[in-house]
Amino acid sequence: MPAPSVTLAIPCRDAGPFLRPLLVSLLAQSQKDCRLLLVDDGSRDDSVALARAVAGERLEIHRNPTPLGIGGNWNRCASLVTTPFFCLAHQDDVYAPGYVATLLEALERRPDAGIAHCRARAIDASGAPIASPAERFKDHFWRHTLGTDRAAHFVRLWRGNFVCCPTVLYRTDAVRATGPFRHDLRFALDWDYWFRLLGAGHGVVDVPEVLVQYRRHPAAATHTANADGSRFAEELAVLAAAHEQGLATGLLAPTERWSPAMRNNLLEETYRDLARGDRGAAAAKLRFVREHAPELWRDRYVRIVRALVPLGAPGRATLRLCRHLAVRFGLGGVAG
Repeated sequence: MPAPSVTLAIPCRDAGPFLRPLLVSLLAQSQKDCRLLLVDDGSRDDSVALARAVAGERLEIHRNPTPLGIGGNWNRCASLVTTPFFCLAHQDDVYAPGYVATLLEALERRPDAGIAHCRARAIDASGAPIASPAERFKDHFWRHTLGTDRAAHFVRLWRGNFVCCPTVLYRTDAVRATGPFRHDLRFALDWDYWFRLLGAGHGVVDVPEVLVQYRRHPAAATHTANADGSRFAEELAVLAAAHEQGLATGLLAPTERWSPAMRNNLLEETYRDLARGDRGAAAAKLRFVREHAPELWRDRYVRIVRALVPLGAPGRATLRLCRHLAVRFGLGGVAG
């Protein structure tokens, strides 16, 4: 057999029932020269035994002596890669059979690129499609192909992290040159990495096909980070570092003083809080903006939400309409 060209690395911790469909989808890839690797970060369930039962000896398993956390385990996976390309296959997602072949071809056509990524669609815990407003909003970022223009990619990421992390196929040499993922971040470490990769001189390839289904469920790290507010603190820090890097490398114009991305994420979560009737959680998010992002507190979209929140049911109805229009037309800074 020829040496594998791609490693499919699974950072794993307490994957539960979602690990089986992931492994089945990776084993079904049309690109057959793939190394399949699972790095377990202290699972307390039967994830490792399940993985072995599904994938057999095809799967290479490593266990961390002590838990490393999300970023640490991603770095551990990357350190075990010996192939020219690799994917960090998230433990609860599902990949189309042509995922590896399509993104590998895209990277082989673009030797300047450090990553290729594709579109994704959300599914729930049972695997049923979710009509996710977040994904519909991200569709606006795909309206124009940016080609090899690194500055254009940087600006688009500045306005919103439209790159779905589990869809990314990495060029190993580019990752070695860019450096490790930040282990002190829980939610925005992928967004931080895209900025750093571009700043280090590597390109990005956008593949418009939907080749990954990513799972949204209450146990996901994203859900937890939204609930405790750590997501927004991380985003502020990542955007501050990206602004400094973008100005230093000429990838970001001085006129791009603040990013609408965190504002959009925060208002979406505020709307969800209000839709659940949790006015306390919504108020906490707005309080975070007032205390930590005063420039956003004065933003016109935030002012609209601030005025509607105290109005009860009529305010929620108006917010629902505003959200529908924003998703449909890409309002809120997608294009500038």
